[in-house]
Amino acid sequence: MIDQLKFIEDLEEIKTSLGKNVDNKTMNIVDKKIAHYKHEIDEFEKWADAEAEKDAYLRGTVVSESADSPLLAHPGDFSGDKSE
Repeated sequence: MIDQLKFIEDLEEIKTSLGKNVDNKTMNIVDKKIAHYKHEIDEFEKWADAEAEKDAYLRGTVVSESADSPLLAHPGDFSGDKSE
């Protein structure tokens, strides 16, 4: 994943170095390549988030950005609690 991010940075640097006098076809190719790799990264991040949610669900926790969301855990998981 880091390689894709570095590659996008390289493409953006190349695009900047080409300047404004470059034909639109060349700029369009570079823009399409940048968009393609950004899309791959976005799709990977969506997949990784979904996998994290599945993993949390299987462990009995809820993954949420809200601080008010409930946290599910087995009652015996808390220190000081004695199982019956």
